[in-house]
Amino acid sequence: MEALYFECHITIEPVFEERLDQLKMICQFFNFKVAEKKKKKRSSDTKKRSKNDTFITGHSSSFEDIEYRMKNMLQSLKYSNFKVWRYKIEQIVVDSRINDKLQMVTDI
Repeated sequence: MEALYFECHITIEPVFEERLDQLKMICQFFNFKVAEKKKKKRSSDTKKRSKNDTFITGHSSSFEDIEYRMKNMLQSLKYSNFKVWRYKIEQIVVDSRINDKLQMVTDI
């Protein structure tokens, strides 16, 4: 099955104010975006790890492109002392926004 596109997610320690502004500048350089909403974590989280993370996402039609940008983004985050908790690349094969054959999404 062919991918419609690839989606990269990077989860980092929560950042606010000036650090969030710095993160947004880094993201813009690598064509990533900071999610506006906080991602709620598991109930088993400890005080050491916040229940709200800062979540970064990027998209590409090419795996090689998104992998390259992700690696460079991770290096830049590390260099700028951001704490990365997770990164992943997903292959999207179905998306209701693109050529929706099932037509299961209805207008609200």
